[in-house]
Amino acid sequence: MFKVEGNSPVANLMVHLQKLAATNSHDHMRQALERSNLIFVEEPNERKDVTFEEAVNWYLQSSEFGRKSEATQKTYRSELNQFVSFVDSLPETPSLLSFEKNPKVLLDYLKPVKTQNTRSKKASFLRDFFTVTFTRFFEIDIKKIKETLIVDVEFDEDLPKAFTKEQVEEIINLSRLTNDGFRNFVILWTFLGSGIRLNELTQLQIGDICYNSQNIKVRVKGKKLQKVPRRITATSLELLRKYVSFKYGSLKGQPNYTDLYVFSTDKGVTPISDSTVQKMLDGLISEAQTISPEEKERLSVHSLRHSFALFALEEGVDLVSISKLLGHKSLKTTTIYLQLFNSMLLQAIEKHPFARSLAANLFD
Repeated sequence: MFKVEGNSPVANLMVHLQKLAATNSHDHMRQALERSNLIFVEEPNERKDVTFEEAVNWYLQSSEFGRKSEATQKTYRSELNQFVSFVDSLPETPSLLSFEKNPKVLLDYLKPVKTQNTRSKKASFLRDFFTVTFTRFFEIDIKKIKETLIVDVEFDEDLPKAFTKEQVEEIINLSRLTNDGFRNFVILWTFLGSGIRLNELTQLQIGDICYNSQNIKVRVKGKKLQKVPRRITATSLELLRKYVSFKYGSLKGQPNYTDLYVFSTDKGVTPISDSTVQKMLDGLISEAQTISPEEKERLSVHSLRHSFALFALEEGVDLVSISKLLGHKSLKTTTIYLQLFNSMLLQAIEKHPFARSLAANLFD
């Protein structure tokens, strides 16, 4: 029995519809109503295109652009102005969507650029511009544009040597099985979570670890008495905290507690030697199955620093930020990574992969 609430025309009509629905399938009811023009089926709207000028104006006002550092904004404004001048010179101004349909125009833009570094920087800006604008206006991926903007590079012996993610995972897991496995495990994660140099790690003291501000203080290259803060991932910082608590917890009440060296072979009195750390990593590299004999000759402790930069670039962290994280005095020093790693920027992972690797789950 169908319940009638009130005697209004609408209520009575609902009763009749319910009776019909009880004796007919939902599909038949829908078809009957459509063919009687009693309901209207909306045709899917075609994606509304956007002019290139609208995209440019929105990009400069976007929160994504606003979150970039002042130096990056300045660089990207310059790159944008150059790209706008190129687009204005075309016989017909393309719409935003047309760049994905026909990305060849981007190759025409990059073609006159002679140096690989400059091409890489321009390609990096274009990826950011189209990713931000396409996400805003169309909510689609710029697959064709990304493929077009890959800058192929030739191998150069002078370029940085870095571990692959697979190799990193293996040496980290191998470190657990070594003598002083906990120490070696934390040493590797300190390198990978901060990008610091070997001598900066060995000279690290308990008082240099700043848990609240998520950084560690390291001695400046060439200025041994001066310390500067460096950012470190939350994962690596937590591992450092656990290691310090495990090894030095009983000494916490002593006056010189904060002066103790984090990595030491004599209870924190003196720092571990650089050669000890290098030999430890050499042993892991030698044992690793994912590292070829040729790579084993080239990889070293400093390759962990290069790996930090590699995966930051791969995720799309801008070059200025990476330069600051590494403590480079000049952006020019950092740009060398673009030559080797530009083609790897397309993969998307957490802002920094070493912040959430499964290998970091020491106590699981």
